[in-house]
Amino acid sequence: MITVQAKLIFSSREDRQAVLDLMRRWSSCMRYAYNRLLEGKDRETLKRDLQGIFNLNSRYVDDAIAKANATLKSCKELKINPERIIFGTKELFLKLKKKHLNGNRGDELKRQWIEKRQGTLYSRGDKSKQGNLNLRIEQRGEKLYLRI
Repeated sequence: MITVQAKLIFSSREDRQAVLDLMRRWSSCMRYAYNRLLEGKDRETLKRDLQGIFNLNSRYVDDAIAKANATLKSCKELKINPERIIFGTKELFLKLKKKHLNGNRGDELKRQWIEKRQGTLYSRGDKSKQGNLNLRIEQRGEKLYLRI
């Protein structure tokens, strides 16, 4: 398995907004799936329902469910109450909850929390399909590009 973390540089504002929207919808889908798994919903029902709710393809939805399931399983293994999980880090959430931070400091904390909460996109590849169908790294000349 290859994991890639990179800073993305966009050629246009529209591309940036499209990727941010995709990350926001995927993160929301993962949190929604997590809560539905807590309620006892099964994977197949979730997969069918979430595609329509979040306007994501089946691979993204399946990966969101897998990530939510892994988070739930991790909570149970660590004996953490799975209903008390805070997406976007508990530390930032507690700082924001105090509401005594005004101005730039408060705005910066809120930006960081939203980035942690919504700034994730996870997509698995499949060997039989020559890798990841949603995200591909392509080389053009000396530069690498991410095709989404």
